[in-house]
Amino acid sequence: MKYRTLGALAALFLSAQLNAAPIVAVTEWKVEAGKAADFAKAIDGLQNTDLGQDRKAQLQLQASSFNGVNPATHRITILYPSLAEMEAWNQKFNGSKEQAAVMVGIGESAQVVSQYMGSPMQSWGTVSNEDVVWDVIRITASDPRAVLAGLNALMNSSDTKAFPGQIWLVQILRGQASAAGRVTHEIAVGYESMAEMEAWSDKMQTTKAWQTWLGVAGNSFTIANRYNVNWLKAYEHGYTLEDFE
Repeated sequence: MKYRTLGALAALFLSAQLNAAPIVAVTEWKVEAGKAADFAKAIDGLQNTDLGQDRKAQLQLQASSFNGVNPATHRITILYPSLAEMEAWNQKFNGSKEQAAVMVGIGESAQVVSQYMGSPMQSWGTVSNEDVVWDVIRITASDPRAVLAGLNALMNSSDTKAFPGQIWLVQILRGQASAAGRVTHEIAVGYESMAEMEAWSDKMQTTKAWQTWLGVAGNSFTIANRYNVNWLKAYEHGYTLEDFE
């Protein structure tokens, strides 16, 4: 029993390690009503400085909605090619005049709700910045391999050949504790519009592949939270969503 317990702990430890892989860092913000423009202006100002551009990253300014107990209204999502790249830029940013300026710009208009970090496991569909409407499903996976295999089967089915968007399965490496409970993974599905999301969902839910996926989902994870995310603006500093794959 002792060795089984140690083996389980070792497996858990290793699964949460930060390996040399792309990293996504998300900071969720609660922005006061009527202050969204001030918040966006402060973020935009930083991206236009030499320091803001002195990194290999894509930054996405996003608005979130219909997110249950989570009070966040906005998100800053940053894609990096590696943890080392993120660390190098943060060391330059912390204590800089640019950091002071952006904090003055944000002022009292917003406060941080949460931060978490993840790494992509796999994506499906056509990766594109044109997809600005996202269905974000935050899950607690009891069998991550089954989730990955189930999504592979779903997206390789003949029923999904006409899928218009993109899907990402992301492992949450740090910040698993959320307002809605423990989160181990995210399934993020991107579309060009809400209308496209609705039309595809109506079509997909009538297929055999979808019914099979529902069986996999029911046996391999529970949903902690699900909400909408809209891209307001994306800044590319020598790095794109396509590079993140």
